Amino acid sequence: MRALRRNAILILLCLAVVLAAAYVVTERQTPQYASTVRVVVSATAVDDDGEPADPDGAGSPAAAGPISEERAVTYREVAVSQVLATRVVDRLLGDPAFRSDERPDAESLLDQVSAEVVPGSAVLAIRVTDTDPTRAQLIAQAYAEELIATATDLETGLGTGSFEDPGFTVIDTASFDAEPVSPQPVRVLLLAAGAGLLIGLVLAGLREALGTSLRRPEEVAALAGAPVLASIALESGADRRTLVTDLDQHSPRVEGFRVLRTGVQFADLDAAHKIVVVTSSVAEEGKSSTAANLALTLQRAGVRTLLVDGDLRRPQVASTFDIDGSAGVSTVLLGKVELEDAIWTHPATGLAVLPSGVVPPNPAELLQTKAMAHLLDRVRADYEVVVVDCAPLNPVTDAALVAARADGVLLVVRHGRTTQDQLRIAAERLAQVGATTIGVVLNAVPTRRRDSSAYGGYQRYDARTRSARSTRRARRADRRTDRSVS
Repeated sequence: MRALRRNAILILLCLAVVLAAAYVVTERQTPQYASTVRVVVSATAVDDDGEPADPDGAGSPAAAGPISEERAVTYREVAVSQVLATRVVDRLLGDPAFRSDERPDAESLLDQVSAEVVPGSAVLAIRVTDTDPTRAQLIAQAYAEELIATATDLETGLGTGSFEDPGFTVIDTASFDAEPVSPQPVRVLLLAAGAGLLIGLVLAGLREALGTSLRRPEEVAALAGAPVLASIALESGADRRTLVTDLDQHSPRVEGFRVLRTGVQFADLDAAHKIVVVTSSVAEEGKSSTAANLALTLQRAGVRTLLVDGDLRRPQVASTFDIDGSAGVSTVLLGKVELEDAIWTHPATGLAVLPSGVVPPNPAELLQTKAMAHLLDRVRADYEVVVVDCAPLNPVTDAALVAARADGVLLVVRHGRTTQDQLRIAAERLAQVGATTIGVVLNAVPTRRRDSSAYGGYQRYDARTRSARSTRRARRADRRTDRSVS
């Protein structure tokens, strides 16, 4: 069921595409109408003198049932022959009631005709399809009449034989049906729906079997070589960029950052003042929002925290807090602005924020200067925890340069999107520079409805329980008062 939920969009997309294709094909098909005529073929056994045989001695002719069936099978082949089709075309061309935009020919007519012997009988059913119901009826009736004429010619040409000429009787004249036999939209769409679901399930199965995206915490921890400190719940598009200070404090997303805060505070780091780099393997994994919300959560817990935007290529911190990011890391490193003048304070929590500044043409060279090392030493001395949002590890070397000078690294992995190879490469790059990975944040983890409301449900449950208990105590007190008055 989890696999179906993960691939629900893929399955629904396959269903929609197949249904749309079936609908278009059905709408473009020309309606076909059918007409059926039934002819019974009979034959009577005769002796050498040409008289009806009397095999049981009762003096009455015996109807040869099996013989009639054999004859019906023979004339089924005649019904779908080129000879009969040619005779039917000639008959139709001479019939003033026959109307057609194109001149009929034997080859096209054979594609419209089918003949079958009804099992266990000598009844021959001839079915004709056409784009016009009236024309289908005329062709079917012409086939029955020409079959009888052709059979008569054939039997007459055979001379004397073991059987007299077969008798043909039209038991059902050509039918008329104004309802088309094809296309059948409902049937086609039902079959298309089944096919679409089947294709979607097959593709979902292949995706699950062949996919390398990370979903399980134990698999993430094994590849990263560090524990998963927290799983951040997947929220709506609007909530993903919303700071935790603006969300319901009992929501799973806020609680996830509290768990992450605890993991960072109790990380096995010797330094009392920590610089923690937050990065990811590739872009769009949620590293910037993770860094901002982690810093806010730490500050709200009474930890003096500084958030530094170390992503000098695609900075996000300034836009996240809706502040002017022109003065920041780059301008401080170049000596254009003093550090104290570039730091902005979040009014609601007191969190100190250092934006990225103007995007430089050479971010990697700027981050590995002595000025950057001096900047990190200064902020480490002034704050208990410094959270640095850095560029992704795999595309560029910026994060590795900063991580080498930091006390620890938090790797952000997006659930169901980050692949095994991407995380493996990121972990190798951190190991190459000697960085310490203190943990992994599994971001955008889907949650079930009942799980997403569980935390807040505790308080609601406690409130309901206390209210019910108070009500019961009040009722018992009222009953005791009534008894004492009585």
